[in-house]
Amino acid sequence: MKASIVRLTIQLEDTDPLIWRCIDISADTTLRDLHDVIQAVMGWENAHLYQFEVGRGLLDAHGLAMGSAAPGIKETSLANLVTQGVELFRYVYDMGDDWGHALHLEAARDADSAAVYPRFIAGAGRCPPEDIGGLPGFNHFLKVMRNTRNPEHREFKEWHGGRFDPKAMDAASIRRRLKELLPRQAPPKLRSTRRNLILPKPLEPLRAELGVAHGVRDVAVAEVLLDR
Repeated sequence: MKASIVRLTIQLEDTDPLIWRCIDISADTTLRDLHDVIQAVMGWENAHLYQFEVGRGLLDAHGLAMGSAAPGIKETSLANLVTQGVELFRYVYDMGDDWGHALHLEAARDADSAAVYPRFIAGAGRCPPEDIGGLPGFNHFLKVMRNTRNPEHREFKEWHGGRFDPKAMDAASIRRRLKELLPRQAPPKLRSTRRNLILPKPLEPLRAELGVAHGVRDVAVAEVLLDR
């Protein structure tokens, strides 16, 4: 039986121009793991609480279902949502800044056996800085950063750590962060190239034994025999 994937479009609500990402992801992905994927593709730093809103159900970062009898985020997969006919749900990050993400879910289809998932497809726009004050704070930040004569420009630039280009989505960084989410393989075991390895005796007595066994009295010749 082939593995299934779904296409997921993520839109940061009310941003203009719209900040969005599109990914292909395994249908077996739980909402708990989806949180990590969203953090990676959007560019967030995973520094705050989050929750998912599915229909009337509200699922928080601890896997609790509030206002609904739905299972928690560790038990709910994208395949579960597709089966229930869910096409649109929400992800909210940072309860203070209240960043709402609209998640558009397409029907499941067969995965490409040659591909690695989750896979970044497309997107636009740079993620807002953390702790900027939500959408109003972000819009003010952009206004100030565009105007070098603004009294707050220098302060904001130093706080951010340099210039901010709202159009500069870093696709390479997104793919790198997604790769970091993949299960890590155990490193291969090292095998000795020498056979019949024996724990060495103290070097000088061993040299002497080799010299006697081979009728060699010269220590330098015994060293050659030792290295064979």
